[in-house]
Amino acid sequence: MRSASIGYQCPSCASDSTPVFKGINRNRFIPNQKNTPVTKFLSISLIVVYVAQFLLGDVLIANFALFAPSVASGKWWLLITAGFLHGSILHLLFNVYILWVIGSQLESIVGNIKFVIIYFISLLGGSLASFWFSPFGSYSIGASGAIFGLMGAMLVVGRKRNLDISQITTLVVINVVIGFVLSGIDWRAHLGGLAAGAFITWVLLNATSLKGKNQR
Repeated sequence: MRSASIGYQCPSCASDSTPVFKGINRNRFIPNQKNTPVTKFLSISLIVVYVAQFLLGDVLIANFALFAPSVASGKWWLLITAGFLHGSILHLLFNVYILWVIGSQLESIVGNIKFVIIYFISLLGGSLASFWFSPFGSYSIGASGAIFGLMGAMLVVGRKRNLDISQITTLVVINVVIGFVLSGIDWRAHLGGLAAGAFITWVLLNATSLKGKNQR
């Protein structure tokens, strides 16, 4: 006799039964490298820009960091370029790691185009939150707003697909708390990116669902 989903079956009956699948790994932070060119491109871009920072000194930060007076005077592109600069190697490595792990999963789920939209809306949301709520004369750099947006997007995707989101929720909470506890961290950009990423992902997923319903 062989064990079945309910009780036991003889070998011939068991061979005709529908197999039972167990132990599905859900949301385990394992990078999916299939069809994730945007994640790879962004990760490499952040590293290349940091190398340029190292070679050129403070030139890039002086000209492309988020500086509220400059943005107010019309240099709106600083809201984007600041997201490709970093203040230290640890800052860079943390963001690239989270981008590589979460970004590769998210891109494989939502597709390349939606992933690009989510990333840059999150980056813009984090930069705008920093611009609006940080001290007016302060500088802000880093991809953290976009990274938090990806985490927010994963929360939305997980809820939409009824997946286990405990790990990603814990990661978000820990990093939000760190942003408030440690000095020198732009927690405004973190929260702005998180909210923007979650919102745009919700819009994209629900827009897709509504489109599918209208076509029936």
